[in-house]
Amino acid sequence: MAAEAYSKSIDAFFEGIFTEHTCLRSFFEQIGISANFRRQSQYETQYTNLKTYIPIEEHARSILTPYAFNSLQQELLLAMQYSTSEMANGSYAIRHFRRLDGDRFVIWLAEEEQIHCSCKEFESSGILCRHALHVLIIKSYFHLPDKYYLSRWRRECSLLVEDERYNNQSIIGREWFQEYQSLVETLLSESSVTKERSDYVHRELTKELNRILNEVRNLPETDVVCSMNVSVSPNS
Repeated sequence: MAAEAYSKSIDAFFEGIFTEHTCLRSFFEQIGISANFRRQSQYETQYTNLKTYIPIEEHARSILTPYAFNSLQQELLLAMQYSTSEMANGSYAIRHFRRLDGDRFVIWLAEEEQIHCSCKEFESSGILCRHALHVLIIKSYFHLPDKYYLSRWRRECSLLVEDERYNNQSIIGREWFQEYQSLVETLLSESSVTKERSDYVHRELTKELNRILNEVRNLPETDVVCSMNVSVSPNS
C-alpha cells in the first residue's frame, strides 16, 4: 500500500544518512545532497548519458540517483588510467600511468564479493573508488555486487512515492520536504557559530530523529497519506 511504501521510504531516507557516529556537518551535507538531487525528475535520471559504455555503468544508471551515478561514472572514467599488479598475498597494487597519487592497494575477496581499497573512499562517501572499480573491471564484472549500492544512493529509496494515484499526496510531500530542507540549512548556519551550539544541536537532533523514526514506524498503514508535520524542536 502507498502508506507502507511512504513510511518505509522515510525510514530508508533517515537511516541511509544518519547514524550515531554521524557528525553534525556531515549529516547536513548529506541532507542537502539528497534534497537537491531527489528533486530531479526520473526522466532525467533514466536518460543520463553513458560515457564509458561498460556494463557496470549501464547497470548502475538504472539504480543510482543522478548524483551518485555521476560520481560513480567519474570514478569509472578515471579507473581506465590505472594499471594493476597482483601481489604475493593476493592483493593488488594499483598505479596511475603518471604515478600522480602513488600506489593504492586493493583486496578482493571473491567468495564474499567484498572489495577494500587503501584509499577508503567507499567508507567515506559510499561510492566505490576508481582503484576498486579497476579491479572489478579486470575481473570481468558486468555489475557491482548489490552491497555496493547503498540505500541512500538508490533511486528506489526516494523519499516521495511516485504514483499517479497519489499525485496530490506527492505534492504535499514535496512541500513539507522543502520546508524541512530550509529548516536544516538555517540550523546548520546557526549551529556553526560556536562549538557549544554545535554540540547542543547534535545532541538534541539525535534524540529528535530517533523519536521521529519510532513514531513513523508506529503510524497506521492506510491508503490515505496525510501531510506530515516534521519539526525538530530543542524544547520537545
